[in-house]
Amino acid sequence: MKKTIRTLLTAVLITGSVSLFADKLPKKEYVKVPEGRSITMQPSINNLGHAYGTVAIDFVMNKKGKVISARADRRHTTVRDKAFVRKVEEAVMTMEFNKDRHAPDMQKGSLAYSFR
Repeated sequence: MKKTIRTLLTAVLITGSVSLFADKLPKKEYVKVPEGRSITMQPSINNLGHAYGTVAIDFVMNKKGKVISARADRRHTTVRDKAFVRKVEEAVMTMEFNKDRHAPDMQKGSLAYSFR
């Protein structure tokens, strides 16, 4: 009986830890890309560190779908840790979109992540 209770309590603790960890992963609030474009490679932002708030990024992509610049939108970013925001900007630089040979040389987009 004691072993069953101990096993049950352990299971509850593990389940609570997993759901607590899942809540701390960043959540994408919005992504705005030009019409006809879609993300082919997502940025890896799960292991950038700990922060609370939102990081909004404005980015520019070329015809090939490569992000050529990414800057934090200061009006919509609530995270004040500049090093963390810089890491998010660098991660967004790794994003890739579908190629569009009929697109302008540069197109703008934006996205925001919520960190909790």
